[in-house]
Amino acid sequence: MESSRRTVVTMVVAGVAAAAVAAGGVPSTAGPAPAPPADQPGPTYVYQVRAPLGQAAQDLLGRGFDVLEHREGEDLFVLGDQATGQRLREAGFQAVVDEVMPPPLWQPPAREAKAASIDETYYGGYRTINAHWAHLDQVAAQYPGLATVVDYGDSWKKTQGAGGHDLRAVCITKKNDGDCALDPNAPKPRFFVMGQLHAREVTTGDVAWRWIDHLTRGYGSDAEVTALLDSTEVWVVPIANPDGVEIVQQGGNSPRYQRKNANGTNGSNCSGTSSSQLGVDLNRNTDSHWGGDGTSSNPCDQSYKGPSANSEAETKALQGLWRGLYRDRRGTKVTDAAPADTTGVVVSMHSYSNLVLFPWGWTTQYSTGNDAPLRKMAQDLVGLAGSGWQYGQPGEVLYNAAGATDDWVYDDLGVASFVWEIGPSSGTCGGFFPPYSCQESTFWPKVKPMLLYAAKKAAAPYAAPELPTGCDKRVNDTDVVIPDRGAAVTSSVLVTGCAGNASASSQVEVHVKHSYRGDLVLDLIAPDGSVYQLKPASGDGTDNIDATYTVNLSGEARDGEWKLRVQDVYLGDTGRLDSWSLLI
Repeated sequence: MESSRRTVVTMVVAGVAAAAVAAGGVPSTAGPAPAPPADQPGPTYVYQVRAPLGQAAQDLLGRGFDVLEHREGEDLFVLGDQATGQRLREAGFQAVVDEVMPPPLWQPPAREAKAASIDETYYGGYRTINAHWAHLDQVAAQYPGLATVVDYGDSWKKTQGAGGHDLRAVCITKKNDGDCALDPNAPKPRFFVMGQLHAREVTTGDVAWRWIDHLTRGYGSDAEVTALLDSTEVWVVPIANPDGVEIVQQGGNSPRYQRKNANGTNGSNCSGTSSSQLGVDLNRNTDSHWGGDGTSSNPCDQSYKGPSANSEAETKALQGLWRGLYRDRRGTKVTDAAPADTTGVVVSMHSYSNLVLFPWGWTTQYSTGNDAPLRKMAQDLVGLAGSGWQYGQPGEVLYNAAGATDDWVYDDLGVASFVWEIGPSSGTCGGFFPPYSCQESTFWPKVKPMLLYAAKKAAAPYAAPELPTGCDKRVNDTDVVIPDRGAAVTSSVLVTGCAGNASASSQVEVHVKHSYRGDLVLDLIAPDGSVYQLKPASGDGTDNIDATYTVNLSGEARDGEWKLRVQDVYLGDTGRLDSWSLLI
């Protein structure tokens, strides 16, 4: 059995010369990360770490490193201090210092004639918690026929009598009887969006602020907004983790890297650095496969899952809010689908990496029962966002992570649920703390059409598109043995009587029994011989493939013989193609 594809290569963590690091370039020479002067705090480093999709990536996450939501090929990126580099080396990972985070850029904000609290900003214009809550009150007062503010719980610190904050949402719609009530049998479909569940992801709170203003100011003058609010309830939680954001904003012109909430019960020894913080990761705390891949049991780690599932005040409050907004339409099995007439869409905005993600996030072994429409929506959203964006289950494009809120929403309720990772990994507007000017110039123009599209889909996110007559699913369930590191095998389906070109979101469902699916390459071959790769070989050592792949086949005629080609490209494992189907 060949092991070169299966084992994380163990090498010493290396850095770069200071000039190369400051430039953010790939190092040409290696050396240790430079030590800070004894009387100064150390810099924050970004380490580029070899961690291919599959076991290597999950091993990196499982050791509690602050792994960013960013992947380049076989590499992930870890945020930390100089000691983090030593920990990576000791854990056996190949890594280099990719970047030393520069001091945050800042300009004094332009002040407006508003009440003091709504005018509070930090880091060049980002709004404080006081400003966000004052903004909600202002919107409700100015637009009483549209906006209703809802207090849906208390933050962890407030539950402890240690300060803290109310947890607040706003419902925006053209109000009629029964609207904006916490009743899952509401007369209108509901679109829900939230920001800053991870406190340091400041772009998401600003997008939420702009979305609220776009809707309330646009009703009656913007035809698209007016039609949306006449037919749909839009719910916005601009800050889902206010205690954490309070820690971020305490840094002022140098925001702190706080990701988690402020629960310090189990983190009294945490150092408060970017790699060792008190709190619980609210996006690892739900009971949707709590404690699985991508979580940590160390209270100081950024991905700390909490002492138990749903332990956090913020987690329980969000779940209560969602159960008040949506009916439970899904069974309890992993592959159970919610009915096609299920309404509602939930979006959790994060940063960064320019990704649209959907369940399941805890595994790639299974797709959800509503995988095809979720993929189609994700594909459409990426098309609206523009070049550089990707979509998929988290483990397909990033890494697996259990206990996330988007998994919980779909798992518990069957509601269409997404995570948007907003922002590039590099450049002027990259990272967690982009200059405030990037919000107007870069992020809002991209995210606004995504929000409008997702809100319109709330009425029927799973509704199947109408297909031309005769274009039903074609299935081939004849078993085909796959030779171990042998020649490719094929299986065919014939499409006839289905005029026109195929869909831009055609679905190829594949079921393979195999003892190491990373060995396999899957290709779809069109009648004209064009090849569409569905899956490359990888280091994923999980058994079997049970997946549905979305493929843009709009340049292909539907009718003809279509082939699925499967090849095992490494020694040591065997399997067979059980069945596959094509819906074009």
